[in-house]
Amino acid sequence: MPYRLNKGIYSVRCRQPHCPFHAQLEIDETIMGMTESDVETEAMKVARGMAQVKHDSLHGRQHPLVKPEIRMMSGAIQLMGTDSMPASPSRAGSYIREFNKGDIIIKKGETATAVCEVLKGVAYPTLNRHHRYALGDCFGVAALLPNKSRMTDVIAGIDKTRIAFHQLPDLNRRDPEKASRLLTRVIEDTLLVIGELEAHVPVSGRV
Repeated sequence: MPYRLNKGIYSVRCRQPHCPFHAQLEIDETIMGMTESDVETEAMKVARGMAQVKHDSLHGRQHPLVKPEIRMMSGAIQLMGTDSMPASPSRAGSYIREFNKGDIIIKKGETATAVCEVLKGVAYPTLNRHHRYALGDCFGVAALLPNKSRMTDVIAGIDKTRIAFHQLPDLNRRDPEKASRLLTRVIEDTLLVIGELEAHVPVSGRV
């Protein structure tokens, strides 16, 4: 039975040193294949082609798109005839929500069930308002531990901030490579936040 790409959004970054190009691209065309791997390979080619056009229009005179880093930000590769990914957590391993400036994305004290990934916009934790989560950043480390609560509110910094909520066990079954990337990024972010907070704590107050 064939597979298809559903609502694929890809991130493409140029690896040329100091190149600022980092695009988020939505694939509208229908991509199908006999296996999930076939669909993923074709979607990556499409994303690269779209990025090439956009990159050349901005930086083509300086350099070509160099060994681009291409990542699937959201969407799913599904069997033909199955339902699309829902926009609520009731039965989904991953879902997407959009927030306006000032909206609470995750709330301190609520049960942590998902790791969060920024697909668009900006967010920040109230625990450290100077810290910013932008495209591709992850937060929500409490979800990695059973029965843990959120440790701080995280707020949308601008309108139309789009966040993907991933339940890692489910994502690991569907896409272990992406689950591993998200796990690494959320741990890296936690260490960064701890370092930033320590930098603002007086020496006498450290343990």
